[in-house]
Amino acid sequence: MILLFEKKNNILDSFVIAGVIIFFSINILFSSGQIRPDSIQYFLQAQDFWNYKVNFPLGYSFYIKIFSLITSNYFIASKLINILSYLTVIFFSYKKKFFFPQTILIFSFYPFVNFYFLSLSEPLFYLFNYLIIYVIYKIIEKGFSTKYTFSLGALFFFLISVRFSGLFIFFTAILFLGFITYKKKYSLKSFFTVFTISSIGVFSYLIINYCYCGFILGQRKHLKLINASGSGIEFTSKLALSTFKHFSFLNIFISKGIISRISFLNVWISASILIISFVIVWKKRKKLNYFNYYLLFSLLGITASLVYSFYTTKIDDNIRIKSNVYLYLLFFLSLNISKNAVNYCKIFLIIALYINIFTVVEYSKSIFYHIKKYEVLISNSHDKTIEILYEDLNDNTIKSHAQILFFKTILIDKGYKIYEGEKKPNPKVSKYHIKASDIIE
Repeated sequence: MILLFEKKNNILDSFVIAGVIIFFSINILFSSGQIRPDSIQYFLQAQDFWNYKVNFPLGYSFYIKIFSLITSNYFIASKLINILSYLTVIFFSYKKKFFFPQTILIFSFYPFVNFYFLSLSEPLFYLFNYLIIYVIYKIIEKGFSTKYTFSLGALFFFLISVRFSGLFIFFTAILFLGFITYKKKYSLKSFFTVFTISSIGVFSYLIINYCYCGFILGQRKHLKLINASGSGIEFTSKLALSTFKHFSFLNIFISKGIISRISFLNVWISASILIISFVIVWKKRKKLNYFNYYLLFSLLGITASLVYSFYTTKIDDNIRIKSNVYLYLLFFLSLNISKNAVNYCKIFLIIALYINIFTVVEYSKSIFYHIKKYEVLISNSHDKTIEILYEDLNDNTIKSHAQILFFKTILIDKGYKIYEGEKKPNPKVSKYHIKASDIIE
């Protein structure tokens, strides 16, 4: 019976992993590159490393730079980094026997699966965060050791170098390790050693970032709000509503037809997930182990940090920012539901992935169609400079259009200098110009 159950698990896991890889590949091959405005900044940062100043930390762009030595292409390098981050998490979990069934479900599920094909830093950030969760799990189970101490120091360095929000993870991890030291009577000296080495890892990158751009966390002035985001009640209600919409696993579907029919369920699904979490905590409160409490503590700590950030800054209220909270929530839930429930979730995931694959193939044009078109557009430019002309230079909707962004990506990979103007060309910056309307179909 056990062997039959394990065989069923292996079959489901194989379908899930294959589905993610196919979904990743199809989303790139049948799209205009899956590029976002932040992606362009990463590519420019990688192209002119250290000299191109932007508010993002250097880590993701550094890896793009390194991988581009193999691919000769920043675009492909970013996609390779992201899918390898996913596969590394899965392989590591399998080799270390670290909650493998749950890990496959979490990292193949919404929202994480929706980030792998985008040229964004999230997948690499998830990898380092997952490794930190593993090390802290081992410390909780076995106590401090030299290996775990230096592993945490290195991992926190890499984590902060990819996204500054890793600081929230650092603070919650250190606080919980202090709690565990007290509860399990671990060596206080060992705890302070971990705290010191981890802090050195964090501050080492922050010093590098200060040398890079003159700010330890990048220029933050433009993010500050002069007035807080409305009244407390208004702010809380808006944030709660957006969170309920973002946390629904039905968002895994990308078909607009499906989304329009089920979107009314999102709030109820998210509310159900949170209620189930509360019920589990209440019913199992005396049986939960310290690792479960670590996941809950991190969930609450990171949530509180994000709520404060949303209230005091102009940070976008989207699932990208909240996804790390979702990671800890899903981890906790997956450890506290039955194995059959985990398998049912995987079956739903497999169905969703293959529906999405069909949707992309059916309704999207091949990436090679766009590449061929853009090659023709730039064929008359001979001095590696191009000016893109917009009807309204302040129209961020057009400037952030997927085809405009992919066109810029191709130019960056070919070593072009990109200028942007409004209506009339400026011969002083480039002899060749292209209208945005000619790029967008």
